[in-house]
Amino acid sequence: MIRQLVEHAHVPAEDILVYDAQRNIYPGLLDKIWGGYKEIRFVQRDAPDPEHQKHPAYGAIHNLEAAQWVEGVSYSANHYNAARFAPQQVMDATYLINLALLKAHSYPFAAAEGGDEGQTGVTLTGKNHFGSIKGPGELHGIINTNQGGTPHAYSPIVDLAASPSLGAKTILYAMDGIYCARRHMSYPLHFPNAPFHNPADPYENPNWPSSILVSLDGVALDSVALDILYSQTKNNNDEDGHPRIAIRENADDYLMEEALADHPPSGTSYRQNGKHVTSLGVFEQWDSDDDRRYSRNLNPEQGKGIELIYVNRT
Repeated sequence: MIRQLVEHAHVPAEDILVYDAQRNIYPGLLDKIWGGYKEIRFVQRDAPDPEHQKHPAYGAIHNLEAAQWVEGVSYSANHYNAARFAPQQVMDATYLINLALLKAHSYPFAAAEGGDEGQTGVTLTGKNHFGSIKGPGELHGIINTNQGGTPHAYSPIVDLAASPSLGAKTILYAMDGIYCARRHMSYPLHFPNAPFHNPADPYENPNWPSSILVSLDGVALDSVALDILYSQTKNNNDEDGHPRIAIRENADDYLMEEALADHPPSGTSYRQNGKHVTSLGVFEQWDSDDDRRYSRNLNPEQGKGIELIYVNRT
């Protein structure tokens, strides 16, 4: 992404900020990017580590800083405290690129992975903004399907996506599906079903999803990603009979809320800056796991939904 922005879009490296306000940036990633583009800036949760995060070109902490929290995010329902704060550095940005991972969020079976009920079905570009705010834990209850995340409930993901400080500034959505995981803090999994056909065993086999998904519509992109994840849950059990990938119920609710933000299933009056939020994108499901066609694939002239285009780079 950095290479494309600098060398093809001609964005000055010093104008690019890479951030995750809920995590610290891995030293290996810092070194990899700074090795080619030393003026890229990073923002992370904590103050930089002077031993492990020093800049290889400058020999000290440089172009890496902790989030400077300021109030700038509003919600259409419920009352939140820390979740109203975002980094000043991000609020100062003119445009955002939302770069997410293609993965489920929770997996209830594997204790070795800290198996738990999780908070939600998937973490794609929508929930990616939980890494843009100070208090994401305040929002977990309302999206946890064992708590407030009942069918057609209010979703704070809509407000994050519509926020003038965050999602409303997004000009591109991208999904890293090179390796895909079944939960947060997990290991990658093969995708045995179409169109990937990765052998699931042994784990060490070299076949992986090896995909990147890109769209100007974050709702459409998450819709396709969710269809992919659903398709890989089928006929995909491990030696204990557990599904290798399990998707929590109501995983698509936030997408329906986003697509129908001006008349959502929850009945919420979504507002930002005093104005009603309108549709944030297109949500639909493909026709089948075998054909993987959406409305514009089926009817290019009159279809008004998603068109899924494959570009094979093998």
